Amino acid sequence: MAVIFQTYSVAEAHLKVHVTQNSGLADIFVYSVSNAGMAKGDTLWFMTESRARATSRIYLSALAEAALVVFFVGTRAEAGWKKKRKLSRAL
Repeated sequence: MAVIFQTYSVAEAHLKVHVTQNSGLADIFVYSVSNAGMAKGDTLWFMTESRARATSRIYLSALAEAALVVFFVGTRAEAGWKKKRKLSRAL
């Protein structure tokens, strides 16, 4: 389950993420869900403002620094991995 907290401190982040508007650059297509119960796997993200509820903390970074490049999609059906998984752990 991907309950994501965006941190502004790179030191407390689990992962550096770059959000792109170019789908061809993306490692993963992510769909943002409206509640934590709908978050599933690595591709359906619920963004939380509670650090304690989060399963992962991300830091938004430049493309060159990112471990993961994300493209947000408009439907659940479009969500999924597009390139070989780079992560050492699940979100």
